[in-house]
Amino acid sequence: MNGMADFDISRLLTSFYRRKILIICVWGVVLLLSAYTAAILPNVYQSSSLILIVPQRVPSSFVTSTITTDLGERMQSIIQEILSRTQLAKIVHEFNLYHFNNAASIEDRVEKLRKAIKVELRRNNVFQLSYESHDPATAEKIVARIGSLFIEQNIQIREQQAVGTKSFMNAEADRLRKELEEQESIVNRYKAAHRYEMPEQLDSNLRTLQQLRRETETSDLRLTALQERKGILQRQSVEPDVATIDPIGGTLLTSPEDAGPTLRLQMKKKELESLLQRYSNKHPDVLRLKREIEVLEGEFRDTAPSKASTGVAVPVANPLKKVLNSQIADIDAEIQTLRTQREQISSQISMLQSRIDATPIRAIEFSKISRGYEITLRKYQDLLGKTLESELSENMEKNQKGERFQLLDAANFPTKPLRPNRPIIVLIGFLIGLGGGLGLAILSDNWDTSFRKSDDINAYVNVPVLATIPALMTRGSVIEQRRTQSVLVLASLGALVVGAVLVRIFAPMYF
Repeated sequence: MNGMADFDISRLLTSFYRRKILIICVWGVVLLLSAYTAAILPNVYQSSSLILIVPQRVPSSFVTSTITTDLGERMQSIIQEILSRTQLAKIVHEFNLYHFNNAASIEDRVEKLRKAIKVELRRNNVFQLSYESHDPATAEKIVARIGSLFIEQNIQIREQQAVGTKSFMNAEADRLRKELEEQESIVNRYKAAHRYEMPEQLDSNLRTLQQLRRETETSDLRLTALQERKGILQRQSVEPDVATIDPIGGTLLTSPEDAGPTLRLQMKKKELESLLQRYSNKHPDVLRLKREIEVLEGEFRDTAPSKASTGVAVPVANPLKKVLNSQIADIDAEIQTLRTQREQISSQISMLQSRIDATPIRAIEFSKISRGYEITLRKYQDLLGKTLESELSENMEKNQKGERFQLLDAANFPTKPLRPNRPIIVLIGFLIGLGGGLGLAILSDNWDTSFRKSDDINAYVNVPVLATIPALMTRGSVIEQRRTQSVLVLASLGALVVGAVLVRIFAPMYF
């Protein structure tokens, strides 16, 4: 016989009518099994709760939070923590969940609880917690318990992150402080070793050097003047001079003090003449001698009448040699002192000049040494500011002023079951049974190779059909037909029993 393409609607209906017992059996078995399934399935209730993510209460411009992880990442971390085996095992034991199957291990019970919990992130910083259970009161308690775990876990995680950040910042600050102290010690030792050659001492060294050079110039001028005066006194010591003999006592006057104002005045005038040959009238020594001459002239005018009648000048050979030699010795001592001072000043000038010359080198060396110290100092100061911010952030988290979870809708008590939808299950069973019966009828009819019409014979042999004989119902055919129907009914009953057992065993596992 040909395939399905040769079937018309009348033949299809005829086939359905001929296999009506099979269609009814299949349809009845599936419909009864679906009805039994809908009857034995337990009610599943769902309780849910809404949690709002409240942003930081303290303005971020005042206190910067150290919790920089993304909200989604933090939520995934909290979900993984709450859905961990440790947390769920506590809930299983606390509420004695899934105790109806004593053979189930704690891992299986935890896995069932994990599958029954759903966390759905929504917009506007809101997420929903839901839990499915056969007991509405248990569903409400589990959702409330998990919601509190979310709130507590968020607070704990934020506090741990804030405390961890603060501990890290304090540890880094201590490390940088020790490093800064070591570098500061190196800088201080270098500054102590070269304290007079540092750049900040350059101005002081230059001023001191300039002052010493002025002192050197003054000493040189004074030394020149002393040397010239010494030369004058040496020339005077070899020239003839006069001495005054006191006519009353007959004493030879050998010093200006003994000779009186007249001889001293003569000596000062001679010395002034010698100095004027070398210096101007404004020279200090010239001015000094002029003042001394004026004083002597005043004394001479006061004592001239008495001295004129008592003193007689008698020429002698160099009577003031001892006085001149004494003055020359004093000048030599002063010259020696000035030379000693000059040598000391020269030594100080050399030392200062070496310090000034070494200042650029010390500046370069100190810059290399202090560069690391300045970098570390800036890092340490910046880290101190961040450490203070981390402490403020920690206090904010401990006082729950940072971002936190707030219960927006508490866990509800479900009054209607979420599933199963029994009418839908029965309807689906009805449709599946009807479709299965019709399908089996078509397959059974296709598997039947008997000829029912003359057209079926023409499809196989090229012989004209002369006549057709209708089917004759004999006792044997009736008995065979009844036996087939009985077998079909018994098979349907067996399928119904096996199906009911399987539904009883496996259906509650999926609901």
